[in-house]
Amino acid sequence: MAAETSTKTSTLRLGMCEVCAAKEARYACPKCEVKTCSLPCVQIHKKELACDGQRDRTKFVPLSEMTSREFMSDYCFLEECTRYAENRKTDRCKRFTHDQRNLPVAQHRMRTAARKRNINLRLQLENFSRHKENTTYLNWKLGRFYWRVEWLFANIPLEAQQPRAVARFVDDRCDEEVILSDLVLKYVDLQQETARDHRRLLENHQTAGIGQLSFWLRAEGVRRSSTRCYRLEATKTLGENLAGKTIVEFPTIFVTYEPRPPGGHEAIDSSDELEEEEPPLTKAKPEPPSNATPIQEDADEPHDVYHDLAAAFAGEDVSEPEDDEEFEALYREHAEL
Repeated sequence: MAAETSTKTSTLRLGMCEVCAAKEARYACPKCEVKTCSLPCVQIHKKELACDGQRDRTKFVPLSEMTSREFMSDYCFLEECTRYAENRKTDRCKRFTHDQRNLPVAQHRMRTAARKRNINLRLQLENFSRHKENTTYLNWKLGRFYWRVEWLFANIPLEAQQPRAVARFVDDRCDEEVILSDLVLKYVDLQQETARDHRRLLENHQTAGIGQLSFWLRAEGVRRSSTRCYRLEATKTLGENLAGKTIVEFPTIFVTYEPRPPGGHEAIDSSDELEEEEPPLTKAKPEPPSNATPIQEDADEPHDVYHDLAAAFAGEDVSEPEDDEEFEALYREHAEL
């Protein structure tokens, strides 16, 4: 009898079902706290409110409203966070969160060789996908780079478009001493097997011909780099085109049959990369009054040192007339020491 009374009391405390409004509620959703009376009403409320029925473990609960259930839930949540952090410490790919100073020998040689070519080569951590895909190779004996190049052919015909409006091709190793137009010839010249296999996809580029194509290097290391690119010279080698640029792992080159950058991109010059960096803060020099007498700037160094010593030892304004002989003797004594 007592058990029935307590059940009836708890049921009445929840009120009426908020879904059907016909029966007394028996359940409360742990997440949105909607009161329901049966399983069909629970399923209806989950479908209408897109609720998964799981309590939000990070939701703020006032201390006055916390019960043993909330306390145990928070304790289990902290235990899971601790286990997650410990697992990441033992995962070799996720141990490092910053760039390492001591690179492997092969990567150090690549970066040094790129610096000699005036190329700022940036290598990512080993758990980054772009680093895993990179197949760039430095032939140390020949002193020659073989770059992995990602070609993005823009302005694809509408009937041949895939999920995106560019066609992506990758060459694992491109010789840096080969002319840029010769590297892409395999995709444009119909005498090449690769060009014939993708004739429908690269129809516009093949019709325009290799002489009408323009090449654009995706900009890196500058602000708004996702929408900026450098124009490349088709008659120069790959290495000459990459000089003075910042490359993250390997270059990404857009190929278009129009003399303008691909859609959504703007062209910048190599010198603009330095302008993107914030200039160092310098203290502005006060401008002299317009009626002031110009001060001679090419005064000799001993003269400046003399006045500094005068300001340090005299304790008075050096602009006032002082005993020059006394300061001259003091300066000579300081110079001899």
